[in-house]
Amino acid sequence: MAFTLQIRQKKLFGKTVLDIPSLAQACGFCYGSNNDFYILQENDQVGGTAVFYHPEHIGRGIFFDGSKSREGYYEISYNIPTTRSEITDFARLVGEMERRLGRVEMYCAEEERAFTGRELEQGIEDFAAFSRKSLNQFCGNKEFKSHILTLARWPYTLTEDKVAAWEACTDLSDFEWTLHGLQARDVYYAKPRLLQKNDTEEIGAFYALTEECESIFPVRADGFLNLGELKVTEGFVQFVLYSEQRVLEGMFPYEQFIEELNGYDVRKFDADHILIPPMTKAELENLAGKLRGKGRSV
Repeated sequence: MAFTLQIRQKKLFGKTVLDIPSLAQACGFCYGSNNDFYILQENDQVGGTAVFYHPEHIGRGIFFDGSKSREGYYEISYNIPTTRSEITDFARLVGEMERRLGRVEMYCAEEERAFTGRELEQGIEDFAAFSRKSLNQFCGNKEFKSHILTLARWPYTLTEDKVAAWEACTDLSDFEWTLHGLQARDVYYAKPRLLQKNDTEEIGAFYALTEECESIFPVRADGFLNLGELKVTEGFVQFVLYSEQRVLEGMFPYEQFIEELNGYDVRKFDADHILIPPMTKAELENLAGKLRGKGRSV
């Protein structure tokens, strides 16, 4: 579910083309574009589109589509549920766009009505209340096998305690605090390289763990979102020594890799992911040696 605002510049000639980096700077935002795994590629834009987020309260991201800017047409949207701060950021972005474009018409497709910038600002509390109710309903849906939200920087699978808490929450404060805390980290969010075996439908997911880099890895090799909804049949991991620009010998089955991580101060990140602390060259070599010793290298 989303709140999408269609913005049309009423100027007949010489349409204004808005610049994504300039808009981001004016609003205090960071920006990027999603890859096929819903992981944000920072400072990237694709075809006039980008995802904005505020670095001091990172939420689910505001999607900006300026692919038809030369026609004086833009779309911006935020996901529902989202945080109150992100709704405020959305209104700020609308105000900045309106200032640069001049006279505009704004229409919300989901609500089937026109809006003004002033109405958006005055309606922030109502929009936040609707977002909170949507969060209650989302977490209260018992038909979901898991509760997954796409955030500004990467996906998040809710833990059972968060599902229970947010099903009954009466405000968005913990939701906002949690989403920011999960994303305000200088970490590597692992994304696999997907390869299909020749003349088969089997797909392998290949991951790389680098030395001295705090990393978020899925518990299962297929524990990622992907636009193609591909089915992974097996997973592998290899270890990279960035300081020496080389890969350690061996490619190891993913399940055994996860099992062997128990002694390395690994912590839970969300219901489907773990946070692996920075590992030294010696620790990676030791881990690789353990896996090789058990005949687990391919």
